[in-house]
Amino acid sequence: MSRIVSVFENAETVKPGKPMMVTSGGELTYGALLERTARLTGLLRKDGISAGDRAIVSSRDDIEAVCAFIGLARNGIAAVMLDARLPSPEWSALAEAAKARCAFVDADIIGRAEKTTAVYGFAKTVTKAGMLGRLLKRERAEYPSFLEGIEPADPPGEVDGSLDAYIMFTSGTTSRPKGVRISHKALFSHLGTLSRQFGLCDGSRILNVLPLNHADGFVQGPLAALYNRATVYRPMEFSIQRLTELMDAVYRDRITHFVAVPAMLSLIHRLGQGSEESFTTGDLLAVISTAGYLEKELWEGFENKFMVRVSNVYGLTETVAGGLFSGPGDADRRVGTVGRPVDCEAMIVIEDGSPAPDGEPGELLLRGDNVMTGYFEDDEATGHALKDGWLRTGDIAVGEDGFFRIAGRKKNIIITGGLNVQPEEVTEALKSHADVLEAVTFGVEDNTWGELVASCVVLSPGARVGPPELADWCRARVAHYKVPHRIHVFQELPKGPSGKVIVPVAKKMAMEAGSSEKTSGNSIREKVLGAAASTFKAPVHELSEYSTAADVAGWDSLAHLQFVVALEEAFDIRLESADIIRIESIGEAERIVGEKLSV
Repeated sequence: MSRIVSVFENAETVKPGKPMMVTSGGELTYGALLERTARLTGLLRKDGISAGDRAIVSSRDDIEAVCAFIGLARNGIAAVMLDARLPSPEWSALAEAAKARCAFVDADIIGRAEKTTAVYGFAKTVTKAGMLGRLLKRERAEYPSFLEGIEPADPPGEVDGSLDAYIMFTSGTTSRPKGVRISHKALFSHLGTLSRQFGLCDGSRILNVLPLNHADGFVQGPLAALYNRATVYRPMEFSIQRLTELMDAVYRDRITHFVAVPAMLSLIHRLGQGSEESFTTGDLLAVISTAGYLEKELWEGFENKFMVRVSNVYGLTETVAGGLFSGPGDADRRVGTVGRPVDCEAMIVIEDGSPAPDGEPGELLLRGDNVMTGYFEDDEATGHALKDGWLRTGDIAVGEDGFFRIAGRKKNIIITGGLNVQPEEVTEALKSHADVLEAVTFGVEDNTWGELVASCVVLSPGARVGPPELADWCRARVAHYKVPHRIHVFQELPKGPSGKVIVPVAKKMAMEAGSSEKTSGNSIREKVLGAAASTFKAPVHELSEYSTAADVAGWDSLAHLQFVVALEEAFDIRLESADIIRIESIGEAERIVGEKLSV
């Protein structure tokens, strides 16, 4: 019997009213999930969509996205999860690359999916006819309510383990986006590993607010819950202003497993004064750090402050969600490392491909049932990444007494707040601007986010654009977390004999330029406005004391903390967590700075 079939059979033994997922918008019970899957099966069968096909899932509604994904997976149809908030060019590029048969999308982006055979809109009422109306044989179509008119059907008795369970794209607007193919065998093998490693069971209550279009959000959230007949909680989208609410949820919902990225742990560590007992509930079994490098200082500081043990997970999109684990048990835990491989093999090799001696750095390779099938319709990239079943991670590691420590990266990918950014994608977006002659993008180290995206550009003679305008240009073309935090303008970029930009030299130039761009001004307001303009990549004349995150495009959670850092550096002060949360406008920031300086 295939794994997903047995998982559903186990789910049928759960009381129908038990929540599988709880969100701010409601809850999804096991009974409702099973009912929806049966009717979705009937719809798919009616429309000729079957095992081996692909379907786009793109919604801001977590419950709808989860129902669609799980229903598709139960029918052997690969879900392609796309962020509904992506700019249209990036979303469309990924949708085209996916070659999907159908799409389950929010009503406001139905037009983006017009090239698929069938489009189902997540909306109470879709008034626009056209393809959707024709498909459903009606002028007005409602999803999911129109499923009530679909006869429930039994899903297939078996689902081939080699079929793709989902495809996760790791880049967007570049000419050849990489789609990671994760098979049913890989997915359910790894769900078993995660469950055993962290002691997940039908009584588990998982808190995971990471994005569902990323593996760590979906696999270690709703899918882990379904696999174990447990419940996942997604009470909010993560933001600094809602940090206290997130920590309250640990106690209120009696959370047993909290899944986070290092950037979240860093913010909680800094801003969690007064909430030190939030994690000592008696219910919490594991705080799980994933999708990024966990610094030893943060790891130890978090544990000491909140009196809770943190486990560190190493994995890639290409390994479902993990592979190496440091904790929670004593045998495989060593602070400062990513632990040991669990249910897979790990090997460190030097340049010639031979194993590296203990203590010597080399590239980390992984092999196991959790490794991807390959990249969707990209044999060249697949052949480069996979050799005899071994996945080249691109990370440089050091082996120490059976434990693995990540020492750096061989690949140039940027990881910011646990999210992957292909620098070439950002560079391409910049170079598409008529006034940009050259561009290069790279990551710069940051204590909170791991890395920040930074770019250097050369502008055409007479160009009237600057970093704020270029940031806006990028914001319309790539996901918000890919927009460069800093854009430096130079007369020329350093190049080697082949004409390629020498990235380390360009990075050094940017760092030196950044250190010389200290905020200046004669008054507190001038300095605060200067810090805001630099951080949010906005012209000073467009900002005022009344400016807030609602009307400044670049003011998100990441930029909020960077604004705080800029203020601290400009005025040589230290802002406390209460101060940081109070900053809801530039004027409020000015008042807080004034209070600090008057003490």
